[in-house]
Amino acid sequence: MKNTDKLDYNILFIIFLLFVASCYYIFQAQHLEQYGDGYLLKQILFCIVGFIIMISVAIFDFDSLKKIHWILYGLGILILLGLFIVPDVLAPNIKGAVRWYRLPFIGSFQPSELMKVFLIISMSSILYSHNRKETMSKFKNDSLLLLKLLVTMVPPILIFMRQPDMGVIMVTLSIFISIILVSDIDIKLVLTMILTPVLAIFGFVYLFFTKHEVLEKYFLNHLEPYQVKRFYGWLMPTEHSDAGYQTILSMSAIGSGTMYGREDSLFYLPEAHTDFIFAVIGHTHGFVGTSLIVILYFFLIYRVIMIGLHCHDKFGSYLCAGVAGMLAFQVFQNIGMNVGLLPVTGFALPFLSYGGSALLASCLAIGLVLSVKYNTKQYMFQDDDE
Repeated sequence: MKNTDKLDYNILFIIFLLFVASCYYIFQAQHLEQYGDGYLLKQILFCIVGFIIMISVAIFDFDSLKKIHWILYGLGILILLGLFIVPDVLAPNIKGAVRWYRLPFIGSFQPSELMKVFLIISMSSILYSHNRKETMSKFKNDSLLLLKLLVTMVPPILIFMRQPDMGVIMVTLSIFISIILVSDIDIKLVLTMILTPVLAIFGFVYLFFTKHEVLEKYFLNHLEPYQVKRFYGWLMPTEHSDAGYQTILSMSAIGSGTMYGREDSLFYLPEAHTDFIFAVIGHTHGFVGTSLIVILYFFLIYRVIMIGLHCHDKFGSYLCAGVAGMLAFQVFQNIGMNVGLLPVTGFALPFLSYGGSALLASCLAIGLVLSVKYNTKQYMFQDDDE
């Protein structure tokens, strides 16, 4: 491989440490009575394949993605729609949701994970092309750009709602927000789009505790029962122990780890190797272990942002912003639900949770960032429009 000095070894080292931590804590989760062996060996295989994907994408010129982004987007939509077309044996209904392909010799594959990366590429390409061509007034220009990005999000979001998969919808919105933050759109429009959902969440929590009957009449009664249970499990886990069962066990596991962790293994924790791997870390190595994991994520996202800032190609900067937003939100959401601050959703902790689809998609996303660093040309003088 040529120009190996252009690879970002800081990111590769952080990913390596997360891989090691993932395998170790999945091994710890295997000690729980409800799990058998086999997860560790599969995760090691996923890590090896993910590393190969990262390096392969890193040496691929990211600029070429601008020419094929609609092909990737269309492919993502097709494989999502395929979930509702193929026989049940290939796309089974699991816990009321159709989100995975079950493929021979490969196992389960969740196409929404791949679609998240394709959305980052498409939105970045649309933003790059728009800023180079449009010459209207600032307000009309920004409004048209937002319309283009929103239209791009609509088809996958409609499919995610049909699956249903609210978690992926939230990640999609985080990608959208992270990209418009670096898009030069008027700050008033950006703040409006960010503050609207934030205020809606605070309003929901306020009504839940003060005007519950109003919230129940106009909102909760229109949701599916499992969705209502998640809200109760989030905001009142002890009073609704059936709905907040996972949250209570997760917080107990983390709390029992105290400062340095405990040597005895957990007795029971649902989805300990996937959604609640952070609780296993907290129990095993306490506050110190969880803090080190958070620090690793901080430096990883920091490096992604810095690569985007130092890239002379704005398309590369947009790619980095989308990846940073996606990773930051997933880390925030997963850790938040483990400690009871946020509702339980099916978010994997990037590079740590067991599962091939999420890990390989995260590796693909980091590969794009490494490609931005690897293929960025350095100039003594740089045109601001480049």
